[in-house]
Amino acid sequence: MKCYLVGGAIRDRLLNLSFSEKDFVVIGETEASMLEKGFISVGKKFPVFLHPKTKEEYALARKEKKIAIGHQGFSFETDNTVTLEEDLSRRDLTINAIAEDEKGNLIDPFGGQKDLKEKILRHVSPAFSEDPLRIFRVARFATKFFALNFEVDKSTIALMKSIPKKEIENLSFERIWQETEKVLKMKNTHIFFEILNNVNALFVFPEIEENFSKSVNSLKELNEDSKEEEKWAALNLDNKTLDDLPIPKRFLRFVKYSRDFKETLALDISKKILLEALMKINAFRDKKLALQIVIFLQNNNKLNSALISLNLDWDNLLSELNSVSVNKGFSENGELIKKEIYNTRLNILGNYLNE
Repeated sequence: MKCYLVGGAIRDRLLNLSFSEKDFVVIGETEASMLEKGFISVGKKFPVFLHPKTKEEYALARKEKKIAIGHQGFSFETDNTVTLEEDLSRRDLTINAIAEDEKGNLIDPFGGQKDLKEKILRHVSPAFSEDPLRIFRVARFATKFFALNFEVDKSTIALMKSIPKKEIENLSFERIWQETEKVLKMKNTHIFFEILNNVNALFVFPEIEENFSKSVNSLKELNEDSKEEEKWAALNLDNKTLDDLPIPKRFLRFVKYSRDFKETLALDISKKILLEALMKINAFRDKKLALQIVIFLQNNNKLNSALISLNLDWDNLLSELNSVSVNKGFSENGELIKKEIYNTRLNILGNYLNE
C-alpha cells in the first residue's frame, strides 16, 4: 500500500512547530481493499479510514469537480488511478500541498517549501476560488502564522475577492463558525476579521462589518491570552443582531451578560444598581462566570470610569455576597427570606462602596 503523510503535520514540522494530528493519503487502493486490510471507514462524502491500530486518518487520493454552488457543490473521483499530484493539486495552499513518503522523501510539486521559506500563503491553483470556505481557511492560516510574518499573496487575495457573494451566502454558518472559533483561540485574532473585511466576506457577520473599526479596535485592546468568549464579546458588545446567529450558547451568554452589566451601570453606580447588575449576570448561581465578566469589562475599559476607580476585590466581594444566608427558623415565607437576603447583600455592597 502506497501512503503519504500530507498537510499540516509536514507544514508545521518544517516550521519547527508542534503538531498532534497526522493525515495520510493512499494511492492505488479502493474502498474495498482498505476494508480488507482492516481499516475502519469513517468518511461520509468520500472514503476516509482510520488505521486499525494508530487510529490516524487515511484518505483515498481523490480528484474533485465543481458541479453546484457552495462548499459542498463538488463531485469526487477516488478510484485507484488517481495520482498523488492530482490529489495535492486540489488542496488550498501550497504550504498544505506537501507530501512525504515512507522513506522521508518530500514530494512538493507546487513549491510549498519555497513559500514556507518566503513566508507566503499562496493558492495551489485557480480552482481555489471554487470553494468559498477557503476564504475563511486562508484568513485562519494568516492569523495562525501572523507572528511568523506570513502574508497572503496578492494573487490569492485577488482570488478570494473574486468568489461570488452568492457562493459565500450558500455556506452553512456552522462551517464558518468552526473556522471562527478556531481563530478566537489564537493570538492576533483581529487579523482574521481584517482579511475577511479586505476580501468583502465580512458580511457573514453583518454588524461587525457595519461597526468594523470599533469592533476590531475593541478586540485589539484585549490581552492576547484572553479567552475566546471574551474576544467574541469585545467584538460584539454593541452588535445585538448577531445574537440571532446559530452561535454556541456560551458565547451568546457571555456577550449578553457583559452587555447587561455594562448597560446597567452606564449612568450611575450605587449599591442598589450594582446589586441589580450582578443579579442580571446570574452572579449568585455562577460566581466564576460573573467574576470573569466583571474583570473582563473592567480591565478592558468597557465601563464608565467610576466603576474602574472603585478598585474592588471582586473575588472576595462575590464570595461574601454568595455566602449570604438566613438563620434557620427565620421564616418559612419565601418572599421574606428573599427580601432578607437581598437587604443583607445591599448592606455588604454599601460597605464596599462606603455608602
